[in-house]
Amino acid sequence: MKQIPAALQAHYDSGGTCLASAILIKRTDGKVFAFTSHDLPLILDVSSWGIDNTALVFDCKQGLSASGITSTSGFAVDNLELTTLDDGSLFVREEVMAGLWQNAEFRLFRYRWDVAGPTIAHDVEPLMRGWLGEITLGSATLTVELRGLKPKLQQSLGMVSQKTCRSRLGAVGLAQCNRSLVDLTHAVTVVAVIDKRTFTVSGSLPEDYLGEGLLTWSTGANAGLTQKVRSHTAAGAVTLVLPMVLPIAVGDQLTAVAGCRKRLTEDCSGKFGNAINFQGEPHRPNPDVITRPV
Repeated sequence: MKQIPAALQAHYDSGGTCLASAILIKRTDGKVFAFTSHDLPLILDVSSWGIDNTALVFDCKQGLSASGITSTSGFAVDNLELTTLDDGSLFVREEVMAGLWQNAEFRLFRYRWDVAGPTIAHDVEPLMRGWLGEITLGSATLTVELRGLKPKLQQSLGMVSQKTCRSRLGAVGLAQCNRSLVDLTHAVTVVAVIDKRTFTVSGSLPEDYLGEGLLTWSTGANAGLTQKVRSHTAAGAVTLVLPMVLPIAVGDQLTAVAGCRKRLTEDCSGKFGNAINFQGEPHRPNPDVITRPV
């Protein structure tokens, strides 16, 4: 149940209208963005929200508008749309296309702007919290779907029986891979480029060593971005699953992590020597064998 601070509730009861809305967005790379609908910036201590900033400045964002909040008591998804001008002050198209805004967390709240130094404990009413959903790129605007917390309750829990491994390479914990990535991580350099998806890297890694692995750019136009590898040859030729948004250049430095195609013999045992932690059922009969009439 949502609780409204007593001081803010008293302001509501008195008919006060000195209210403004604000949004705080934290991307998965740690960058924080904060904006207010008021014509003056808001300075707020957000350390109680898990962000190490006792004086975060919420900038005045022109051209930022939101649809009405839909909220129900059932399990229907609560959602909201946020529309902003495509001026690069919040969403940069190249960053959106590169996936930097995927799964970014947000907090939407209302606050009193007529008090000196508003605080979360006394002057803030939470309105919605969740993650960014689909971002639609228009000709002059960007529309962002804000998804509430309820979709998390609609996810399937438990494990599904399958022949390939269910775990992620390097995942630690009970019923996980538990394979160290220290000796599976390598520094490579781009030595030749065909396009944004196909290029050649240095090093003498075995055939398909990076297949289904990850490449993270350390330098160059794509610095900080990560993409999965579709295929890799012993000569160093790499093909990505999706093309990079920005151009790849000779000399770009990358961190490469070995890939796992989740097979018991070829990968878990032969490539990583980790068969004891294989999280699949490779000898399970096919469904048609189980359901076939006797």
